Amino acid sequence: MAAEIETNGSEQTAGSGATTNEERWDSAELARRIAGFADDKLARDIVLLNVRDALQVTDWFVIVSGRNRRHLAVIAETVAKELKLHGVHRLAGTPFKDDNWVVLDFGAVVLHVFSPVAREFYDLENLWGDCERAEFSTAPQAESSDDAAPDAAPDATGDADYA
Repeated sequence: MAAEIETNGSEQTAGSGATTNEERWDSAELARRIAGFADDKLARDIVLLNVRDALQVTDWFVIVSGRNRRHLAVIAETVAKELKLHGVHRLAGTPFKDDNWVVLDFGAVVLHVFSPVAREFYDLENLWGDCERAEFSTAPQAESSDDAAPDAAPDATGDADYA
């Protein structure tokens, strides 16, 4: 997980030391970690936006896409779980079971997990287009059968991939 992000000394830090893990991350590192955890669950089109100069409430947006409702939930749940293991707890967010958009607020970083349709509709990358954009470089992964057939039929729960 490697993303080129310039940082400065005014960043917030994350990690409370509440667990045995005493590491503390600045907001750019937290954004990279969130992107990496999302990437581990095959999130697509990962973008990091430095919104520090545009917003007073957070430093970074991490924007990702998932294939279906369950995929959105798995990405969000995994990120929240992994960060909790490092002593970083979410401050707020939406339910994990939303069909189009899940938001998790970690203070210095806000994660947006979109369906492709919702991502195109809300277009946060364009809305915050004046902000520094950092592409996240994903590690090459073997193509899975899920990726090979993006238009698969719905499973028993009705979670078909978005077209």
